[in-house]
Amino acid sequence: MKRARAVELVEGMLHRLDGDHEWPLSLVQQVWLFGSFARGASEPHDVDVAVRFERDERMTEVVVQTLLSGRGNPYAPLRRALAGASRGLQFQFDDSSREQLEAEGAVMLPLWQRGDTLAGALAVLHGVVEDPDAGRAERHDMIDAFEGLDRYIPRPVRAELISWQQQGFIAISRIALPDAPEDTGLLTVPEMRWAFHRWQEHSSLRRAALAGLVYLQGLGAELDDIDLAGRRLPTPRRRAGHLSDPRWWINWKWHSYSGIPYCVTSGDGWLEVVQPTRSRPLNALVIQPGPKAAAFRG
Repeated sequence: MKRARAVELVEGMLHRLDGDHEWPLSLVQQVWLFGSFARGASEPHDVDVAVRFERDERMTEVVVQTLLSGRGNPYAPLRRALAGASRGLQFQFDDSSREQLEAEGAVMLPLWQRGDTLAGALAVLHGVVEDPDAGRAERHDMIDAFEGLDRYIPRPVRAELISWQQQGFIAISRIALPDAPEDTGLLTVPEMRWAFHRWQEHSSLRRAALAGLVYLQGLGAELDDIDLAGRRLPTPRRRAGHLSDPRWWINWKWHSYSGIPYCVTSGDGWLEVVQPTRSRPLNALVIQPGPKAAAFRG
């Protein structure tokens, strides 16, 4: 986007923060700018904003319920309050992630903290000098498959995945994961309905699970051989006692990612749905045995 538009977005956020506000803006304690916009880029891709906020009982309940249901972003109320309907502001609400960014060398520009005046915060904003040579910061631990998804893949995870790929244990590819067709038939099977009872009907995790299962079936995988988010599917064969190790794993949010090389090199692959969402396109990484998978197993 043009820098003038980026400045407008930040100005709008500061006006929303000015004065006394109801929940959840009342929770916001401090705001930083970082990334290419803070360095003065003429055309930043977006504006990176780090936010420190108080976690009161109401916000804790919202976060817990969102995570349990798998429906959307747990910090969506804060994002809406700060950005309104505007796009182009990318928020970092997690303190540990902000600290990790600082440890990696990201410069955090203090923009506003509770008690500051609007005039003072605007002065900080307009004091950032435009620099035509300030492009995007160098990104570490990146491969083409991570492009555009890196904000959802913690850097330690990226580093390990790249290391495993470079050693030939795994091979990583990226796909746009199609939605499961409405007539997929999976949920007409009683055992499948039971397997999906842990997610609400319109949950982003339920959507990701169905899409992943249909995709793997298209590759020839049997439901008996799939581990779905840490659980084996209760298929009739398994209920009858025909047990076997899984061949495929479907996961998200990088749960148990450290086991990827062990799983992949003893099976067919791991499907990681990156940042499941209720409506936006589903991106996934397909991680399969690499050319030296046998050496890893050995």
